[in-house]
Amino acid sequence: MRVLLTPRFRSQLKKLRKSYRKVNDDVGELVSALETGERPGVLLQGVGGLAVYKVRLANSSAGIGKRGGFRVEYYAGADAISLFLIWSKSQVDDLPLEVTLQVLDEEVFD
Repeated sequence: MRVLLTPRFRSQLKKLRKSYRKVNDDVGELVSALETGERPGVLLQGVGGLAVYKVRLANSSAGIGKRGGFRVEYYAGADAISLFLIWSKSQVDDLPLEVTLQVLDEEVFD
């Protein structure tokens, strides 16, 4: 399965890399799992029946496990998987569903 990084995701990843040098490695492990057909994370409700998942990633740069690590949201389509949001749990606790829906519309279904 192809895994795509949306422009917003790339921008957020670049900002996180300034504080967390190993964030690319952490995301790389997720990408590898997705390419092999795994669907880690929790299927989000309230997104119109779309296959949108939120997954917790450990932050190996800070020695923090999954609970205090990164959050990634991705959309699993028929042809590809799009990673569209990433944030550090220590910086933002949780994102409202409205943000997910807006970014999906702008970045994935544009």
